[in-house]
Amino acid sequence: MDHNPTLPLSFDIQATLVMFTVAALTVAALISIFRIRHDRAGSKFWWSAFVIVLPLIGPAAWFLLGAPPLRRRAELQ
Repeated sequence: MDHNPTLPLSFDIQATLVMFTVAALTVAALISIFRIRHDRAGSKFWWSAFVIVLPLIGPAAWFLLGAPPLRRRAELQ
């Protein structure tokens, strides 16, 4: 039984791990967006659309730029 894959198995495993990591970050960002009260109308919609359309950049932007600091987050909830 001669097995000659086009891509090695390690590539498939790494790609799967990256996919699950991106999916987990997207879900975590969406949960964070919807748990926090926002100051402006439509803010939840635009942040969630950004996170869904750009699955890697969107969650990173939310956690780095969009999410309020922890002490302000406690005031908003």
